[in-house]
Amino acid sequence: MNSPVVAFTSKYGSTRRYAVALAEQLSTPAVELPTLTTAHDADPLIVLAPLYATRILGRRRIIRALRSAPGRTALVVVGLSPADDPGRGDLAAKLVASTRRAVTTFQLRGDLDPARLTWPDRVLMAALRRELRRTPEAPAAQLLLHSRRLRLVDEATLEPVVTWALGGARVDP
Repeated sequence: MNSPVVAFTSKYGSTRRYAVALAEQLSTPAVELPTLTTAHDADPLIVLAPLYATRILGRRRIIRALRSAPGRTALVVVGLSPADDPGRGDLAAKLVASTRRAVTTFQLRGDLDPARLTWPDRVLMAALRRELRRTPEAPAAQLLLHSRRLRLVDEATLEPVVTWALGGARVDP
């Protein structure tokens, strides 16, 4: 491992928390993705990004950063849905395919604080809740139908990412 770089983009803070904790464990600073000028000396480059509905925040910057890194790269996607939700993997796979290189992916869970949502996100959440009322027994409905704060960030789930970064082995998250 030459010079690890932890870059992130975050809207509400969950991804930032993971990035700072990961950077501390790797003894490197966490850098906001918009301020990352180049990843030419990053090995490995680990990019953390939140998932909102049907998109990963900062997609273009993520692709540019992953393409510019000379060594190993990883994408850590943070979202509300369970880490094994196939939809999350599909979005990450599409983004990784856009880089045209090998990228290890990890999935982590984030927090939700309805009081902090922006107006457009509140509208999207209301539409999602209307849809989920049709299937109240579904796991997503159980999670989101009640407008309460969810605390799902667990820094211990960074362990596979740390292991990958320090050892270089491919880890199935």
